[in-house]
Amino acid sequence: MTQGFLTPLNLQDIDGSRWIVLTPLIYKSKEKVLYCVPAGFETDLASIPRGLWNVLPKTGKWDKGGVLHDWLYRHPGSKTRGEVDGLLREACEACGVGAVARFLIWSGVRAGGWKPWNKYRDEES
Repeated sequence: MTQGFLTPLNLQDIDGSRWIVLTPLIYKSKEKVLYCVPAGFETDLASIPRGLWNVLPKTGKWDKGGVLHDWLYRHPGSKTRGEVDGLLREACEACGVGAVARFLIWSGVRAGGWKPWNKYRDEES
């Protein structure tokens, strides 16, 4: 396999809006970099505003990409926010998310992701 998720997404629902990753989620990027979301990580899947759920439901083919994105927002290493958002778009494509939905998801995180990104960076300081 050249790229994509190498493991299934295995979650436990905490309260309907937060989930715990039960087994590691591993993604291999187009650049052949392996990313591992560890068991025990808490995610909200995709942070899609409720008003858009008719167009893009909270859960869908993009769930794995959302978990990876949440992990990388909290633990970006040397990646920039733009690179992490690009990985979300790439991961969604690997999961079979259509071009329009990928664009909408990516546009949403580009427009609104600065707030959580900055929050996590402030927590690191």
